[in-house]
Amino acid sequence: MKKLISILLLLSLMISVLSLVGCGPKNDEEDDKVELNIIDDKYRNWYEIFVHSFYDTNNDGIGDLNGVTAKLDYIKEMGFNGIWLMPIHPSPTYHKYDVTDYYAIDPDYGTLEDFRTLVDEAHERGIRVIIDLVVNHTSNSHPWFTEACNYIRKNGSVGGEWGDFYNFKITQGGAYHSVSGTQYSYEGQFWSGMPDLNLNSTKVREEIVNIMSYWIEDYGVDGFRLDAVTSYYTGNIQGNIDFLSWLNTEAKRINPDTYIVGEAWVTDDYTIDRYYESGCDSFFLFTGSQAGGTIATAVKHGSGKAVGELFEKLQETYGDAILAPFLGNHDTMRPGSFMPGAENLKMAAGVLSMMNGGTFVYYGEEIGMISKGGNNSDPAKRIAMKWEAKNIYEGCCYLPPENTPVDETSYYYPSVAEQYGDESSILSYYKEAMELRNRFPSIARGEVEYYPNGQNNYIAVITKEYQGEKITIVFNMDSFEQRVVLDKDMLGFSELVGELYAAGGEFSFDESGALIMPPQSIAIFE
Repeated sequence: MKKLISILLLLSLMISVLSLVGCGPKNDEEDDKVELNIIDDKYRNWYEIFVHSFYDTNNDGIGDLNGVTAKLDYIKEMGFNGIWLMPIHPSPTYHKYDVTDYYAIDPDYGTLEDFRTLVDEAHERGIRVIIDLVVNHTSNSHPWFTEACNYIRKNGSVGGEWGDFYNFKITQGGAYHSVSGTQYSYEGQFWSGMPDLNLNSTKVREEIVNIMSYWIEDYGVDGFRLDAVTSYYTGNIQGNIDFLSWLNTEAKRINPDTYIVGEAWVTDDYTIDRYYESGCDSFFLFTGSQAGGTIATAVKHGSGKAVGELFEKLQETYGDAILAPFLGNHDTMRPGSFMPGAENLKMAAGVLSMMNGGTFVYYGEEIGMISKGGNNSDPAKRIAMKWEAKNIYEGCCYLPPENTPVDETSYYYPSVAEQYGDESSILSYYKEAMELRNRFPSIARGEVEYYPNGQNNYIAVITKEYQGEKITIVFNMDSFEQRVVLDKDMLGFSELVGELYAAGGEFSFDESGALIMPPQSIAIFE
């Protein structure tokens, strides 16, 4: 329901909030006084980690699980209470999306005991851990596949213990690749090194259940990120949904609290919403991500109207689904590469942080890391985390996949250490934004109502209500200061309780009680 904003903000509001206005993140002493209200459910602030490039503890230039464990306090301090680990299983490639053993840890990353320690330490800090589950395909080096191919070569037909695990047939071309020395080919939609699993096979499905059970029951993982769900049955959305429904049911049978988030890489909300029919908890909101997504577009245009309409549309489309919004990930350009300037980069993070669902932030995004050289290749998006100012230091990872030393020109913004003490830094902004999500459960879970501002398209005013908590969020998307007239009685708030400044300044009120918003700022009232 849309309403026109009234033209009044009482002077009493002005008096009550002036004493509360501040700028930038709080210091450690003030942080101790912040009252958080973190609910132990599936709405979390997720942090995506490419272990290879995160933090190295054995000086081989490759990040490891112990490196993630070493940085858990940093992750918690930044306000993240969930970690998504990209593939950690043995693999012949640096990215590890072609698995050779679903029950092991890649030696580059450590051991099963290292993983157990990571999960235990994360749980002690209230951080949940999900891992990539890649069941669309395996590596062509996986024993299942090599033995299935050897059987064909020896017997001239498909069979044996593993023949049913893949899609073999006598054909050529397209997404089918030859089994050398035979007339057979196998399906590999991505490339020949990733043969597709036969997801109709009872044996394959039994194996998937065993894999999920192993990591959930034996090692305590809290869920899975499902890779490439639109490719399970290429071109068959209903087939993908049906398989996801089966997988989700089996995962929840092992542990009802298991969190499932799927990569349904499509560019319209209607199709993404269809995938929720599977019962899976979340699907990544690709319509909001990347340079041309709804978030970046609204920020670049300085459009409050676009932000308000986005929040409203998402609620109308997805209802009470747990959204999974993000700006960029390991497959897309980093926000630091596609958002022009630190102010716009921070404002995009601010809009993301105010969205419903569980937000996902890619490692290094919180310091504005860019895709190396502006390159759109996968390795360029997965470069080493920049912890310190110097390029040679404890914990430094090499750049994948060539394992070359870190090049300082690969980074546009300063390191974690350099930004840490700077209240105006990108890192400080992310920390403050995640803290607000942890203070106000309604940000992630609340029912949205958008109040259009008929006089000013730079401004968006929305309310969110959840279990008796109601907040009002006001966005100034403009690169200039804006005067905003609000009706506190209609919106149901009495004081300013949270603020984000992408470009500095602070909130104030004029003699009539109107809110004066600095450029690219967000105010939260309760």
